[in-house]
Amino acid sequence: MGFSTEWEQRYAESTHLSVWPWSDIVSLVHRHCKPIIAGGGRVYELGCGAGANIPLFLSLGLDYYAIEGSATIVKQLHKRYPELSSNILAGDFTLDAPFDGSFDLVIDRCSVTCNTSGSIKAALSNVYALLRPGGIFIGSDWFSTNHTFYSQGEASDDLYTRTNYLRGHVAGIGRVHFSNQAHLCDLFSKFKILFLEEKLSKTFLPADNQQLAFWNIVAKRPLLQESSE
Repeated sequence: MGFSTEWEQRYAESTHLSVWPWSDIVSLVHRHCKPIIAGGGRVYELGCGAGANIPLFLSLGLDYYAIEGSATIVKQLHKRYPELSSNILAGDFTLDAPFDGSFDLVIDRCSVTCNTSGSIKAALSNVYALLRPGGIFIGSDWFSTNHTFYSQGEASDDLYTRTNYLRGHVAGIGRVHFSNQAHLCDLFSKFKILFLEEKLSKTFLPADNQQLAFWNIVAKRPLLQESSE
């Protein structure tokens, strides 16, 4: 499996401590999850990190659960949100979920994409099993093959996975997985894709000759009478 243990060191060193809800997650949830919000459903976040998205879901009145690979940051989250201490657990989301019952919404912001293709498939298989029929998965900021960093780093376990970056926002985080549209459609073949967006960004001043490229995806576990096509 491609679970990157480097994240424990990053959090132990107090880096990557984003604490404000990510704007794409906010907009995608409000755009695609109105019935879930109205019904006060259950949400499960994969790789919650420092808990940036927790205030969003608590403000919406959703029943929040999360799994996070870093035991260090989980302990900090338990101090900040003692009422969620049994809902936020340290673990590996490529394995079976540690919670009972189904979920209306599963969220990932740039955590699943830090794994190999095989681990991502395992994680999405778990997501599919956890979602109730009609439930929604939202993935934000998955790295695109149009990102400059795809041609850098070192080859890892498969065509889409790179590692050992020494600079930039991916330095020291272990494996980084990049996708194109066809690869994403293959990864989500069991789901019904509702929305797929590639975000491209270039900085001209100061000139760094880099292109940032990320995917946002919204997918649904089909209802029994629906097809994933």
